[in-house]
Amino acid sequence: MHVNKRILKDVLDSLAVFLIAVCLFIGVISLLCVFGGEIMRVFGFQYSSVRSVVGFFVIGAIISWPISLAAEAIPKVLCFDKKVLHRWQAVIVYIALATFATSVGLFVVDSHTTKVVANRPSIIVVSLLLALCNSYSIIVSRPENT
Repeated sequence: MHVNKRILKDVLDSLAVFLIAVCLFIGVISLLCVFGGEIMRVFGFQYSSVRSVVGFFVIGAIISWPISLAAEAIPKVLCFDKKVLHRWQAVIVYIALATFATSVGLFVVDSHTTKVVANRPSIIVVSLLLALCNSYSIIVSRPENT
């Protein structure tokens, strides 16, 4: 059985690029989680290790993902399709809905974990900061065919 060296080299190069991308992704997620944890620490957030903080935010993001999809879709529909809201009003609605969606996910995770203790103000502040960071998508993006 003859293996073409060029094909083998391409596969190995693709695998190396994929592994580097995965490592960078995990690193960025870890930094964001630690940053969010440090902001929450000001408001009384307590955790035992960086692993618990990363788990807290990742599981919270997974739980709040369906609600976040609706929180992003509702302002876009009201602004771009129905023309009910101006763009700045859609941003405010998005920030409120996204803060609620993220808070729900983080509250659920907080109620089921013992290694992470978060109080309401810390969860709401981090949820608001994440919503503010993501509100750029409403301001800039305009759906196709509108």
